[in-house]
Amino acid sequence: MEKNMLNEATRKLGNPTITEPYLQIEGGVPLRGEVSLPGAKNSALPAIVAACLSDEEVTLLNVPLDLNDVKQLIQLLRTAGAQVRIEGDSLICRGDGWKGGTLDAQLAGKIRHSLLLIGASANWRAPLFLPLPGGCNIGNRKHDLHLLGLQKLGYEMQESDLGLHLMESGPDRESVIEFHYPTFGGTLNVLFASIRSESVVLLKNAAKNPEILDVIELLSGMGADIAWTDESTIRIRGVSKLHAAQHTVMSDRIIAATVISAVGVTKGEVIIRNSTTHILESEVKVWREAGLHIEELDNAIAVKWTGTLQGVDVVTEAYPGFHTDIQPLHTVLMTTAAGSATLKETILDGRFEYCNELNKMGANIRVVDGGFRCVNGAEGQIADIRGVESLYGTDVVATDIRGGAAVAVAALGAEGTTRITNLYQLERGYGNIVELFNSLGARMKRVEPAKH
Repeated sequence: MEKNMLNEATRKLGNPTITEPYLQIEGGVPLRGEVSLPGAKNSALPAIVAACLSDEEVTLLNVPLDLNDVKQLIQLLRTAGAQVRIEGDSLICRGDGWKGGTLDAQLAGKIRHSLLLIGASANWRAPLFLPLPGGCNIGNRKHDLHLLGLQKLGYEMQESDLGLHLMESGPDRESVIEFHYPTFGGTLNVLFASIRSESVVLLKNAAKNPEILDVIELLSGMGADIAWTDESTIRIRGVSKLHAAQHTVMSDRIIAATVISAVGVTKGEVIIRNSTTHILESEVKVWREAGLHIEELDNAIAVKWTGTLQGVDVVTEAYPGFHTDIQPLHTVLMTTAAGSATLKETILDGRFEYCNELNKMGANIRVVDGGFRCVNGAEGQIADIRGVESLYGTDVVATDIRGGAAVAVAALGAEGTTRITNLYQLERGYGNIVELFNSLGARMKRVEPAKH
């Protein structure tokens, strides 16, 4: 009670001027209608790098070209010598001009996927210095498995406080690599570095995310020889050449989860086209248990709010477990659910910054030490969520991509007006968020303050 009174008093302090672009959302409108998903950010970014592993043109379709991360990655690839051009809705790539070298620190520091240029440079046998990659500030994101993979392949890799250095050398005839955790980026870097060599590589405990499978489909279409020998082991037989291909990037399952969460928060009913529950099985299972009606249609998902949701506990895990990128969306659903829920984040230690922003909106979330260590070796945390009757609009910050999505979804269901700043972070993963939600009846707009 005291906490909610304090939040209400804070809300009434005024409406301070915002000098940077912000998202303004008038909440309280149930979302209804149909929406089609864009291409997946986490598939498109590695697919763009993969397309630059051939000296022939590779055409990518369904790339979310409006995302900040896509724009930054294209700049980095051009700096490294790849040819990347946009023709209409298509992205056309080739890498025969790859020269490696030292990448721009400012560009590399903005996106996590800049790490994949290490594997690409190894593919072209070109030395590369990658200043420390950036991305979301969501905990200690190590590079140890990337180094392990490349070193096991026979490449000389060094890491310093300034960045990662790939030196000239080639892969061994045969390599067996085993990850202690199925790392997404590490799996891709091993694939990129080994597909165009004379070696045969066994990669054990490889990541099997749907986005990884999508990139493997692209590489296979380019002539790579990649096969799963069991549920977690990839065999790569090097080929001498990769050829031209065309590939359509899969749809974005995290945006699908974002829409599902928004339907639950706003008490709406939506059909999500170009989507499937099969790559969201862990999340859909939890949300059905919470009380959402989720139905698989023909290449679509139907979502309907049918009554007050119930608290359900969640633990994040590697795929096919509950996705760490989707946990902020579950937290939002739980903020107004009956009872309480806990969310144990086992992947990244800094994932809960967005909870402070939700608390500004009236949520009751307490983040506590979990007494365990995350995959990255840091002390883990648990979010203890106690459901409240409603959220209300106020000024909040997009702490990172998914944290920004969480406050945007919360704002859709909140009473009154919410303004979200630090839009650069949100727009790294959601390039058309205004159009997407307004097509379902939301009242959302991007505001550019006048310059004086």
